[in-house]
Amino acid sequence: MANFVLSTHMTNGDVLPFLRLASALRRRGHQATLVTHGVFAPLAEKSGIAFRGIDKPEEYTEIMKDLYMMEDPLNKPDLYEAYQRKYYSKEKFQQEYDILTELCQAEDSVLICKERDGFVAMIVSEMMHVPIVTGVLAPSYVTQLHIWEELGLDFAISLINTFRSDLGLTPVSSWTSWMGAVKKNIGFWHESFDAAVEAPEWALKVDTVGFPLADAIEYEPLPNDLLDFIRAGEPPLLITGGTGKMIKPNFYQAAIEGVKLLGQRTILVTRHEEFIQGELPDHIRWYKILPLASVYPLISSVIHHGGIGTITGAMTAAVPQLALAADTDRPDNGMRIKHLGIGDYLPPLQWEPALIANAIKGIQTSTVKERCRQLARVIAEHDTMAAACTAMESVIGKPDCAIASDQLIADYVAAQRQQSLRSAVTAPDHRLDEINQSLSAGKRSLLSQWLVQRQLGSHPLPLKEAHYE
Repeated sequence: MANFVLSTHMTNGDVLPFLRLASALRRRGHQATLVTHGVFAPLAEKSGIAFRGIDKPEEYTEIMKDLYMMEDPLNKPDLYEAYQRKYYSKEKFQQEYDILTELCQAEDSVLICKERDGFVAMIVSEMMHVPIVTGVLAPSYVTQLHIWEELGLDFAISLINTFRSDLGLTPVSSWTSWMGAVKKNIGFWHESFDAAVEAPEWALKVDTVGFPLADAIEYEPLPNDLLDFIRAGEPPLLITGGTGKMIKPNFYQAAIEGVKLLGQRTILVTRHEEFIQGELPDHIRWYKILPLASVYPLISSVIHHGGIGTITGAMTAAVPQLALAADTDRPDNGMRIKHLGIGDYLPPLQWEPALIANAIKGIQTSTVKERCRQLARVIAEHDTMAAACTAMESVIGKPDCAIASDQLIADYVAAQRQQSLRSAVTAPDHRLDEINQSLSAGKRSLLSQWLVQRQLGSHPLPLKEAHYE
């Protein structure tokens, strides 16, 4: 029996896959402890897994409310940095570091963390030589890592390096260097999602294990008034933007206006009342919170923000999807939905009522519904957690699967040397300077094209023909 310590943060879509994994590891006879926001303690208790909270429920509420600060880092970098300063403080790092260090004292310990925001777990792995596996929740976190790094959105790395310095560790030169130091990465999506888009050669390598399907305990009873509403007519449509506020301010109202044009019966789920403008018509019922795992099998289709957790739930229930997606992994997820034929995707510039209404009609065709059923069968026949647990068990007792300081030091030294060479070259006609300028221009061009494509709803990476089993 091994001792698995799982660390993750943020929304339901970020936490629930790791809670499900912890539960699966426990069923295989291992010790599993989930380290995350305190608000998830009751669900962990129902799952029978050990739990350590990193904050109080009211603090988590504040985190979710502040997520709007992360919504547009390109145009609002000050808000983005203010969020990271607030929640990436040395005190918060130290608290989680102490918890993880304590839990990893046991023999045959293995750390599991969510990519990128699992940096405290990665530091503990490096300090204690504990094997570590990262769980990647969406393909774009792999395929577009270099792009985001070039956009200069890694302000957090400076805060992390300050904490590393306090521990006597060498600074990390980049996100790609740090993530590249992890020997084992798993992707929580089905291989059909990979088939939709061709990954660049420099993408981080991951082993896809499948979508993390909801556990039985997540299928909670629905309110009686909602059940009455559902039974009163044709299966309704669902609008949900996830648990956080990292969405465009007009997301909900755009979806509502599109539904109004069709007059379709709709369930609206959001805890953020400020996003709803005016009174809702009788055919739209609003709930602050619902157990969505129980809702998906009862609806006709779903309009969502492109979050991978919502996509997983909808795909499992064979529900057609319309992604009104903007920022982070969501546009990429939306394009994959569209290419797989299980729904559609509209970027912010197309959030017009008529376009949304037309897209809703498009995803409710018999062709899309059959494609959804086809993929749902494929997903149901695949045991994601068995594959994930096997991947985790493969690193037990292997200290060489811990993050190695030597590799990070070498990367940092190489990065510093390259920076010194750039600084030393002053002549505009020097060959090295010309090369660097050329590369920078090329990257700038690539990034500009990518941003334009995102706004227009096209994909920055080549699409491939979808494959189905």
